[in-house]
Amino acid sequence: MTDLKSLDSYYNKQANQYKNSRIPDKIEIYDLTLEADCEEMAGLRLKHSDRINIAKTLDQAGVHRMAIIGNSPTPTLGDIKSAEKIVELGLKTRTSGFVKTKEEITICHKIGIKDLAILVGVNESTFTNGLSKSNVLDVSKDLIDHAKNLGLHVTFMGMDTTRASPKFLKQVINELAPLFDEFAIGDSLGRMTPYGIQYLVNLIASWTSKPLQLHPHNTTSMATANCLSAVLNGVPTIHSSINGLGEFSGLAATEECVAAIEVHAGASLGIDFNKLQEASKMVSAITGIPVPPGKPITGKAAYAVPETEETQQFMYNLHLEGRFNDGMPLIPHLVGSEKIFSIGKKCNPYTILFNLNENGYKIEFETAAKFATEVRRHLSRKKKHYLMEVAELIEFYKNSPYYKNHSH
Repeated sequence: MTDLKSLDSYYNKQANQYKNSRIPDKIEIYDLTLEADCEEMAGLRLKHSDRINIAKTLDQAGVHRMAIIGNSPTPTLGDIKSAEKIVELGLKTRTSGFVKTKEEITICHKIGIKDLAILVGVNESTFTNGLSKSNVLDVSKDLIDHAKNLGLHVTFMGMDTTRASPKFLKQVINELAPLFDEFAIGDSLGRMTPYGIQYLVNLIASWTSKPLQLHPHNTTSMATANCLSAVLNGVPTIHSSINGLGEFSGLAATEECVAAIEVHAGASLGIDFNKLQEASKMVSAITGIPVPPGKPITGKAAYAVPETEETQQFMYNLHLEGRFNDGMPLIPHLVGSEKIFSIGKKCNPYTILFNLNENGYKIEFETAAKFATEVRRHLSRKKKHYLMEVAELIEFYKNSPYYKNHSH
C-alpha cells in the first residue's frame, strides 16, 4: 500500500543525518492556534464561537496536544470563558495553557487545565529593568513550584532559547530540570537552521533526560525544516499552528509539519489530513487571511498540474498509462487533497482532453485543440491569477458549437 513515507527520496536516506537519526517512538503535534499565537499575528482577534469550532476540528483531526489559553500575562475574560467551554467539551486532545504568572497558573487550574507551559525568557542579552540571571532562576522556580503544588504537568519553555548563551542555558537546565516535566526550546525569533537544531538538541540532551519540545518560528522559512530536524534528533513534541499563523512571520504550519514528518521521518502521526484541510479552510475563513494558492499541503494549486502544454502532455500520457501519481509532488488524497489538471490562461489540448474525458465528455485531439483556443480567449478577460473550475469548463463546453456538433 502506498503511504506518505514511501514518497521520501532515496537520497535523503543516504545522508548521515538520517542514518544517525533517533526518531522518537511517539511524536506529538502541539497546536497553538488557540494559545494566542494565531492572534499574535498583527490584526487578529478570534471570537468565542470561532475558538470552539477550531478546537472541535483540531480534536477531530487527532491533534495530540492543544493550547487553549494564552495572551499571557493578561488573558481576557473572553479567553477564560472560551477555555472553560473547551474543557467542558471533554475532547480527546490534551489541552493546556501558556502562562507567565502565578495568577495565570491559578486560573488554568480553576478552569480544569492540567497541563501548562511556563514561559520565561532565557536570553540574558535582552534582560531589562534590572533583571539578573539569579532573578530569572528564582522566578522560574517559584512559578514551577506553584504549578506543581497544584498537581499540574509543567513544560518549562525557555523563550529565546536559541539566542541564549550556552553557559546560562546550561545553568537554567541544571537548576530547573529536577522541577519541570518537559523543556521547550523557544526559537522565538526564528534564527535557527536544521543544522543548528541538531547541535542544540544534542547539547541540551547532554544536560537533561527530560523530554524536549520545539517552538519554531518561521523568520527565514526554516520552521518546518527545523521541526523535521528536531524529530530526527529525538525531539518528540513539535509546536505549530494552523496555516502557520503567529507573531512576525508565524510558526511552522501544523498541516505542513505533519506532512513533512510523515514523508521524511517515516513516522505515522495518526492525524486525519482531511480534517487538517478543513481546519486550514476554517481558520482562513475566520481570520480573512487567504491561503496562498501554492501553499504546501492546503493551497488550492498545491496539486494542480500547471497548464504548460509540455507538462500537461507529460502528465496526460502518465495518466493514460495509469501512472499519474508518479509525476505528482505528493499523492493528493494521502494529504486530504485532490489532483487538479489546471485550467488557466495557457489552456491547451491536453487540458481539454483530460478534464472532459475524465468527466464523461469524449472529445478528440483536433476538437480539443480548437476548443482550447476558445477557452484561452474566454480566460484572457479574467484579471490576474485565475483557475477555471471543471464544472465551469463543462458548462462552457456545453454552450459551445463543439458540443452541439458532437454526438453524445
